[in-house]
Amino acid sequence: MIPILTGLYLAGSLLQAQESKLVNEVFLSSLRKEAAQNHPAANSAKLRATAAARDIRGVRLWEDPMVGLSLMAAEKMMRQDDGDIRIGFEQPLPKPGMFAANLAKAEAMRRAELENSRSSSLEVGAAAARDAIELALADESISLQTTQIQWLNSMTQNARQMAQNPDATSIDALRLESELAREKQILEAARRTRESVARSLNLRLGRPLESPWPALRLSATPPPVPVASAEIARIPYVNPKVLSMKEMASAANAETRIADRERLPQFSVAVDTDLYSGGDFRSASVGLKMSLPYFNRGSYTAKIEASQLREKAAVRDIEATRLEVASGVLAAATDAANAAAQARAYSGEIYQRALSATQAVEGSWISSKSPLTDLLDSNRMLFSIRLEQRRFVAMQLAAIEELNLLVPNRR
Repeated sequence: MIPILTGLYLAGSLLQAQESKLVNEVFLSSLRKEAAQNHPAANSAKLRATAAARDIRGVRLWEDPMVGLSLMAAEKMMRQDDGDIRIGFEQPLPKPGMFAANLAKAEAMRRAELENSRSSSLEVGAAAARDAIELALADESISLQTTQIQWLNSMTQNARQMAQNPDATSIDALRLESELAREKQILEAARRTRESVARSLNLRLGRPLESPWPALRLSATPPPVPVASAEIARIPYVNPKVLSMKEMASAANAETRIADRERLPQFSVAVDTDLYSGGDFRSASVGLKMSLPYFNRGSYTAKIEASQLREKAAVRDIEATRLEVASGVLAAATDAANAAAQARAYSGEIYQRALSATQAVEGSWISSKSPLTDLLDSNRMLFSIRLEQRRFVAMQLAAIEELNLLVPNRR
């Protein structure tokens, strides 16, 4: 007869035999970088940041000068005396503070786009990391399901040998064969799920859809959980959305200064030269021109007030975004802590008690003292505990990934 307890120890031996790659911070960091380099969303954000940098070079101090040409139609004597060709040149002068305000706005927009680019890179990197965690969980599930099938095979062979006893029946063997067929279908579904997750990860990384992935595994125990209060305190300094909103507020402040400068009179220097078509110089004049903005005073005032209101709104948006991110940090930190506690519990006392119960029921069943239903129920409970422990580890890693997205570490 096949040893009764053989199936109870197959999980460890199978997992040890497989060559798998540990999903740790080094592995996830490499995936984040690859996704940030190849994903279209991240590349698009980088191009917008580059365009914003070019906008700074587009800010100019001097407006384009204007050149004019006039011809006189008059008596020849008058044209000879006064000249019949006038060449004019006019150069608008910069309004005080206008160039500095425009430059400050362009620089603030550049910094905002840089933070938006960083946010996009973090988001696609976090999505890739979550897919990798899900892929590792799928591999763990397949390994455990394979172990479950191996255990059922062992129990089926035991049941067949027990059925050879003249006083026994083959009902248990038939029931175990039915369970075995069902578990094989579950295994095939798990493999299809694994294939789908692997394809999703390839898409995020910009790899060919069918690129193979090695078997992945999660860490045996959950990593430390960050303290929520400490992470919330870091939000104003590291969260890219909050930092982007701060730069947008700076841009709104510069826009208010621009609106205030626009109401000033526009001065320009003009030079006019009179020539005679025969080639002689007649006269030249230098003048100063000034616009009269007073007729549109109401329009300028309304524009300044609108800019001031937008600036105040931008400041409020900073606090609203900070509170939204803080709420997400609290939720992610709580999820990580709960998952870590559950993972430790399911790998400790809960698992040991379920293992002892399953061992006892196996011995009792082989001695015909316990029904097959008790054996199957205890084994399902043990399998469920193993799988749940792996799921809780994956859930904690996913929650920590969300935390890293909300309060990333600047490098």
